[in-house]
Amino acid sequence: VILGMAQQVMNKPNENSTNSMNMIIRNGQSLLNLVNEMLDLSKLETGKMSLQPVNGDIINFLRYVVESFHLLAESGQKAIHFLTDMDSLHVAYDPERIRQIVTNLLSNALKFTPEKGNIYVNVSKNVLPQDEPNVTIIIKVKDTGIGIPEDQFQHIFDRFYQLDNSHTRKAEGTGIGLALTKELVKLMDGEISVKSPPSGANRGSEFTVILPMIKVAELEETVASPVVKEAYQPKLKPTINSILTTDEKRNKEKQLILLVEDNADVVTYTASCLSDYQVLAGKDGREGFDIAVEMIPDLIITDVMMPFVDGFELCRRLRNDEHTSHIPIIMLTAKADIESKIEGLQQGCDVYLQKPFHEEELLVRIKKLLELRKNLQQYYLKKLGLNNYTSTDAIIPETKAVENKVEDVFVKKVREAIEANLADANFTVEQLCKLLFISHSQLNRKLEAVTGFSPNKFIRLIRINKAKELLKNPSNTIASVAYACGYNDPGYFTRVFKQDYGVTPQEWRVSSKVII
Repeated sequence: VILGMAQQVMNKPNENSTNSMNMIIRNGQSLLNLVNEMLDLSKLETGKMSLQPVNGDIINFLRYVVESFHLLAESGQKAIHFLTDMDSLHVAYDPERIRQIVTNLLSNALKFTPEKGNIYVNVSKNVLPQDEPNVTIIIKVKDTGIGIPEDQFQHIFDRFYQLDNSHTRKAEGTGIGLALTKELVKLMDGEISVKSPPSGANRGSEFTVILPMIKVAELEETVASPVVKEAYQPKLKPTINSILTTDEKRNKEKQLILLVEDNADVVTYTASCLSDYQVLAGKDGREGFDIAVEMIPDLIITDVMMPFVDGFELCRRLRNDEHTSHIPIIMLTAKADIESKIEGLQQGCDVYLQKPFHEEELLVRIKKLLELRKNLQQYYLKKLGLNNYTSTDAIIPETKAVENKVEDVFVKKVREAIEANLADANFTVEQLCKLLFISHSQLNRKLEAVTGFSPNKFIRLIRINKAKELLKNPSNTIASVAYACGYNDPGYFTRVFKQDYGVTPQEWRVSSKVII
C-alpha cells in the first residue's frame, strides 16, 4: 500500500493527494508498530530485554492507559469500563511493559467486539499477611465479542496465529500482539490465560494476567495532594478557595499549575507527575476558566473534549482576557489528528501533546515554557526602563523575549495607575487594586508572572525609577525628589535608594556626571 500509493502521488500529484498521503502515513505507522513489536520479541527471546521498574501507583497508571482507549472505543460505538476496589496501590513496576500488555489486550478486545459491545478491565490484588511486601496483581480484560473456540486456546499466543484466517475476516491483525504480551508477562514472572464461554450470542472472551510485584512506600507528596483527594472523593469536592488555602499553606514556594480535565482519574495521574509543582484542578472548561481568572496560575494544562466549554474555546477565552493572557497553555488530549492540533495552536495553546503522554516530555515542556515567562519578565523591565534594577532578589536572565500586546496593556495600566499617585505616600496596593478592578491575589500573581515583582515591590520600583529621572535635574534637591516620589521622610528615601542601588541619591547623581 505504501509503495503503491506513493507511486500514485508521484504520477498524479493533484488527484486525491490528501487521502493518498493519509493512507501512506496510516500504513507507515502500522508498519512501524509491527517492526517495534518484532524487535521487542527478538530482544525477549535473546534475553536482552530487561525491566526498568519505578515506584508508583499502578492503579492510577492503569486507569490512565485504559482512558486513552475511550475515544477509539466511542468511535466504534463501544464502551470500556475500568473496575477496581482499590483507590491506589504503590508497587515497583515497569510502566512501559505494563502499558504494552494492557494496550495489546484492549486492542484485541476492541477488534473482536461488535458495535454496542462492552469491554471490562478489572484490577484486583491477592496478598497474604505473611507474604508482605509481596503482592499479586490480577488484571482481567473481558469483552462481549465473538469469543474464542476452546480448541484454539492453545494457539492463541503463538506468533503470527490468526483466530480468523479467512479472506473475509473483519478484524485486521498480524498475530504479533498476543505473542508479545505472553513474552512480556513471562519476563515479569507472571502468568496469562484466556477463557471463553462455549455458547451464546455475545459470549466474548476473558484474558487474565497475574503479575507478582513488591509493594513500596507511598510518596508523601502524593498523599498530601488535594487533587488526588478530589479525584477519589467526587461527592466531597472542595471549593476553589479551600483548595487554595490548603495548597498555599503547604507549598507557597512552588509554581502553580492548573489542570482542566473532566476525567478525575486522568487528573490524578497527571497530578502525580507534577510533584515539583503546586496543582489545582478544574472539572471542565467553564470551571477551569473561572479558576484561572481567580488564581492566575503559572501554567495551564487542559484537555480538548470537555463539557460546557471545550479546550479550544477555553484557550481562546484565556488569551483574550488580560488577567490570563500571559499564562502558558499545554493541550493534553487524545485528539491527535493534525486538524485538531492546528486548531489548538491557532487558538493560542503553546504546546499540543497527545495522550498517553511521556512524563519526561511533559515535564521538559513545562520547564521550558516557564523559562520563557522569565524571558518576558526581562522584556517588560527593559520596556519600563527598569532593567538596571540590582536588588539581589530580582535577578532575571538576560534573554530575548517577544512582546504580547494584551499583556502590554495590563502592565501599562498598572504603571500609569502608580504614576498618577506617585506623590501620595499613603498610596497602597489595595488602592491600586480598586483602580484596576482586580483582587489583591489576582494582581499579585499576574504582576509577578509578567514582571517578576510583587505589587509592593513594583510600586517601590516605579517610585525609585522616577526618582532617578528627577535626580538628573540639578535644580531638584534630594528632599524635593523624595516628596515627589511619595517619601515623606528624605532620610528613609535615601536608605531605600541605597538598598536598591548600592549608593546614596547624592552619590548616584555624582556618578551619573550630573552637574549640580
